Amino acid sequence: MTHVNTPPAGQSASSGRLSARPSRASGRFSILITTLVLAFGTGASAQVGGIAPKFLFDPNSPRASTQITPSTDQVSVTTGKDGITVNIAGGSEEYPGITLKSETGSPWDLSPWGRIEAKITNLGTTNLQVSLRVDNKQDGSSSNCEGVNLKPGDSKIIKVIFGYTYGFKPGFQLNPGAITRLLFFSAGKKTTARAFRIEDLQASGSAGEKPPVDPSTARVKPAGGVLLGKGVKIDAAKQVVAKGEAKADLTADGNLQIAFTGGPKSESVVLKPAIGSWQLTDAFQVQIKLKNTGKTPVTPSARLESKGGSSDTITVSSPIPPGGETEITIPFAAVVPPVVPTDPKQEVYGKGSWSENNWAPQAGTGTKFTSDWAKGVTIIADKTPGAKSLTVTSIVANVPESDIPSWVGQRPPVAGDWVKTLDENFDGDAINLNRWNVYTDNFWDKRTHFSKDNAIVKNGKLTLHFEKKTGYHNDDPNDTKTVGKTDYACGYADSYGKWRQLYGYFEARVKLPKAPGLWPAFWLMPDRGPEVGPQWKRASTAKGGMEFDILEFLSGWGPYRYNLAFHWDGYGKEHKSGGTPYHYVLPDKDGYITTGVYWVPGLAVYYCQGKEVLRWASPRVSNVPSYVMFDMVTGGWDNQPLEDAKLPDDFVIDYVRVWQRKDLASSVDGPMPNQGLPSSLTDK
Repeated sequence: MTHVNTPPAGQSASSGRLSARPSRASGRFSILITTLVLAFGTGASAQVGGIAPKFLFDPNSPRASTQITPSTDQVSVTTGKDGITVNIAGGSEEYPGITLKSETGSPWDLSPWGRIEAKITNLGTTNLQVSLRVDNKQDGSSSNCEGVNLKPGDSKIIKVIFGYTYGFKPGFQLNPGAITRLLFFSAGKKTTARAFRIEDLQASGSAGEKPPVDPSTARVKPAGGVLLGKGVKIDAAKQVVAKGEAKADLTADGNLQIAFTGGPKSESVVLKPAIGSWQLTDAFQVQIKLKNTGKTPVTPSARLESKGGSSDTITVSSPIPPGGETEITIPFAAVVPPVVPTDPKQEVYGKGSWSENNWAPQAGTGTKFTSDWAKGVTIIADKTPGAKSLTVTSIVANVPESDIPSWVGQRPPVAGDWVKTLDENFDGDAINLNRWNVYTDNFWDKRTHFSKDNAIVKNGKLTLHFEKKTGYHNDDPNDTKTVGKTDYACGYADSYGKWRQLYGYFEARVKLPKAPGLWPAFWLMPDRGPEVGPQWKRASTAKGGMEFDILEFLSGWGPYRYNLAFHWDGYGKEHKSGGTPYHYVLPDKDGYITTGVYWVPGLAVYYCQGKEVLRWASPRVSNVPSYVMFDMVTGGWDNQPLEDAKLPDDFVIDYVRVWQRKDLASSVDGPMPNQGLPSSLTDK
């Protein structure tokens, strides 16, 4: 994520800090695009619940042509009795398509209905993805979006249910009584022509409509974290799966009885949720209690399954003798911390122009376990021959006590001749404006305005206070460039133009918010100095620069998981990143996380609570001085919807400490003349 990479007028801006999905502003759309594959039936909706559909476009109206605006000259439009035909010539437009407004130009009041839908026909000769976005505001901050994939000649219904987005997930709570416009577009720069037709465009359904429930997407939070044990009813026919020659069933008292043959085939037993997935976001590990009910010693293993991938496989430390009992503890955190490869020719996360450059950790490091989508607990037989019998008496997801070394916060985690160069403890009752900026552009959610009143210094802490409060971005009624007036306020702090350092150890102790839908972060960005020119050049992650995402938290993940990432080579087609969104951490007894980055030539290592959590060794590691940044907005690429009822909430920074190794010290380190921001911001 970067707000500092602001290009000259006429060029597009993009946001990093999104390990797999960037938020981009491009042309007239300014939208977040996710490739969707949704299958709908064809044909228009019938009358539902006594409410007739409302058709939103009449090609015979004398004002029909005024309703449609092509995104660029690359797009041409014709209308007729069959609907609206959109022809897209080959070209460089990111999201070519059309904007459609009401016949009067005023917002539509569609409050009696529950959705907007249209029949889309692919008129071209290649596969086509078409999306429909429904807006309350025209900056993309308050919209719902869905899409369909079409083969040549295919026709499908695309539906946007109000309040749901990107695969009918809960999203922005769209106000159907004030819909300003509809956007139809086909994402991607292509040299070949595309064409599609929009037919039967209508508001339909009933107010308050919800998507049909897909059992596979259901997430159940087990009471007390108990997956197997007292009070939990298990349907063995649906939830217990024996593989290989293994056999399993439930005993009368609810235990899981497992029999392994010891044959040559791999044998395992999986306990699955009754429906969908377990949501284990309130836990940090799973503990399994077992008893050897056979006649020979047994050395079982176990792992957790999830939508993202498996946890590490944990094996008991010594064979369980007949009649003996033991416990297997499976941590959500990786046993071997992830390592970003030096060579990009390896596995990547997902597909697409961004994710194909998002390098996964090296094999054997890290995991992809996602606690919010746990799919099962697998118990695995050992390889020794002979029949074996196990009884599983309980499986519980829980949280252990934190164990943090006493030296954390007192020194870097790596030996060396270190000097403390920044010791910010936020003393006093106001933020130090000689060191910190409280204003910047917001390229991320466009619904949060930054205010100095929400960057609160009190009791030796900086609190970025997020609340529902109407106001202007950067406290400036004239600052409408990126955000303008919004309904949510938060504080912000960075040291751009005021303090920077090349190499060293950068650390902060922070407490994360709990309200869903929030996206706080602690990160570093390049600052080459005022002699280089405007901020978008000074802070570029190309030409040796790099974005360090030391802590990037999506509150929908729960309190124990956050993202770690490196971004480099800009935010366009050359963009690359490495890291993991599957890092788990236990806060200390006061609820704080102490995290930092050890950065030296050719090496960057993230630490959390005194332990290494991500490493990247490469000549491409940044060699550009960097500044410190703290922010909190809404959203992210995998979050829950924001809930006003759970606001306000806070991102609390207890301290920021930076050390420099004496042999790496340079003249660029430390305080800078206040040349970072325009006076209209710094003077506020």
